[in-house]
Amino acid sequence: MNINNTMKTAFKALNRNKLRSALTSIGIIIGVSSVIVMIGIGNSARVTVRDRVVTFGTNGISFKMKSPRGVTNSDIDNLLKSFYQIKYISPYLYQPSRNIIAKYSNKNMHVILEGVNNEFFKIKDSKLQAGRLFTDEDIFSTAKVAVIGTSVRNELFGSDDPVGKTFIVNNIPLKVVGMLEEYEEAFSGRDFNAVILIPYTTAMARFFDGITKYGEIYASALNENLIDEAKDILKKYFRRKYAIPDGKDDEFLINTSKDKLKMADDISRALAILLAGIASISLFVGGVGIMNIMLVSVTERTREIGIRMAIGAKKRDILYQFLIESVTLSSAGGIIGITLGLIIYYLIIYFVKWPFIFSFMSIIISVFFSAAVGIFFGYYPSKKASDLKPIEALRYE
Repeated sequence: MNINNTMKTAFKALNRNKLRSALTSIGIIIGVSSVIVMIGIGNSARVTVRDRVVTFGTNGISFKMKSPRGVTNSDIDNLLKSFYQIKYISPYLYQPSRNIIAKYSNKNMHVILEGVNNEFFKIKDSKLQAGRLFTDEDIFSTAKVAVIGTSVRNELFGSDDPVGKTFIVNNIPLKVVGMLEEYEEAFSGRDFNAVILIPYTTAMARFFDGITKYGEIYASALNENLIDEAKDILKKYFRRKYAIPDGKDDEFLINTSKDKLKMADDISRALAILLAGIASISLFVGGVGIMNIMLVSVTERTREIGIRMAIGAKKRDILYQFLIESVTLSSAGGIIGITLGLIIYYLIIYFVKWPFIFSFMSIIISVFFSAAVGIFFGYYPSKKASDLKPIEALRYE
C-alpha cells in the first residue's frame, strides 16, 4: 500500500467518527491557544513595561543619599563641567501626595510635588502640552510658578485652560505656567500625571524649610553607551567627596534606566516562560487524550486491522495509518488553536490597551509542537496496532 492510499484510509477512518475526532482535538485546541495567548501576553507585557520604564529617562540616572549628607549646586556644576559623559543634571526634591494638597476654587486633591530645574524635563523627555517651562529668572528668584500634570488639570480646572491661573498648594499660591503631556500610569498604580513641578529653589525655600542641600539628583548620560560610565563617575565623585574608605559601603543609591530596563526584561521574560510552561501542560493533557482515543480506536478496529493484514497490508502501513490519524487530529487542533488563540489574545490586549505583538515564531513553535504531540502520543497506539498478529486480530470479537 502506498502512502496516498494510507492517508485516504486514515482520513476516512477519522471522517466516520466526526464527533469523536472533534472532541479529541479539543485538548490540543485549548493547549495551543493557551500557548499563543500566554506568549503574546508575555511579549506585550515586556514592551509595555519597557515603554513605562523609559519615563524614567532614556539614558536616565538617579542618585539618592542614604545619609544626612547632601548634594550642593557646586557638585552639579563640577560634574557638568568636568565629565562630558554627563549631559544633564537636575536637583530633585520630592513630597509625596499624602503631604501635599492642591486647591482651586471649591476643588482640592492630593498631588505629588517635585522641585526640579529645566534639565529635569530633558532627562525624562517630558513634553509640554501648553504653556512654558521655567525661566532662569523663575529659578533665581524662587518664583511661585508651577508646571502641572494632566490629572491636576482635569481634577482642579476641568476643561478650562489652566495656564495663567493661580491655585493654592499647602497654603502657598502658585501660578500655572505650563502643562505636561499625559504619562501612562505606572504598574505600581502611581499616577505620574497627578504631579506639580516647581523650581527647585522654590521648593527648598517654601516647602523644605529653607534647606541648602538636597538628597537626590537626576542625571542623563550623553548617550546609551555611556550610562555605565556616567554611573561610575557619580559613584567615584561622591565616594571621594564624602571620604568613604575602600571596602566601606556607599552612602547613596544609584539606579539607571538600563538597570530598570534589564530588571523589567528579566521579570517579563520569566513571566512569559512561566505562562508558556503552564500553557504547555494543557498541550500535554491534550496529547494524553489523543493517546487514549487512539488506543480505544485500535481496540475497536482490531478485526479491521486483521483483515487488512490478511489481504497484504504490511506492518508499516498499519503504523503509518494510525500515526497519520494521530498527527491529523493534533495538527487540525493546532491550526484551530492558533486561530482561536490569536483572537483571544487580540481581545485581551484590546481591553487592557497593550500593544499587539505578532510573533511568527510562536506560530511555528505551536504548529511544530502540535504535530510533535500527535507523533509522540500516537506512536504507541500505532505500534500496538502494527504489532497485532493477523490470526489473533481476525479472531477478535
